[in-house]
Amino acid sequence: MPKAKPRPWSVTPNTTTRIVSGLFRSRNFVWDSDSKVAARFGVSWTQFLVLRALRFTNDAFTMSPTELYAATQASSSGMAKMLRGLTEKGLVERLSNPQDARSRLVRLTVKGADMVEEIIDQLVATNTELFADVLPENDRVKLAELLERLSSSLEERKKQS
Repeated sequence: MPKAKPRPWSVTPNTTTRIVSGLFRSRNFVWDSDSKVAARFGVSWTQFLVLRALRFTNDAFTMSPTELYAATQASSSGMAKMLRGLTEKGLVERLSNPQDARSRLVRLTVKGADMVEEIIDQLVATNTELFADVLPENDRVKLAELLERLSSSLEERKKQS
C-alpha cells in the first residue's frame, strides 16, 4: 500500500476564524460557569433563561409559551417539560389566555422573581470576578462595546434577510 501524501490545507487561520473560535471557546467557558451558578439554586441554565425572560418582559411578568420559545430558543417539547418543572417548584404559574383558549400564559411568581434576582446577582459577581482576572477594566469596556456593536449589526442583518 502506497504511503499517503500529506494533505495540503487551503485555509489558514485568519482574523475571522480567530474571532469565531475565541467567541465559541469563551462562550463555552462562561456557559459552564454560569450553569453551575444556576444549578446551586436548583434550576438548569435553560430554566433560568425562562425565568429571566419572564422577569424582563413586561410589568405583568407574563408571556405565552410561543414567546418563551423565541426568547430562549428552546423547542416546544423542551419548553413544556421546563414549564412543568418550574410550575412544580412554584417559580411560575399557568394562566388562562384570554386571547386564545387553546393556550395558557406563563407568569413568574414572587418566589420565581426572587430567585431570578438572586441568580442574576450571583452571575454578575461571578462574571465580574472572572473577567477581572483576565482583562483590565479598559479592555473589558472596549470588548463590551465591540460585542454590542457586533450583536446589533448581526441582528439587524438577520432582520433584513
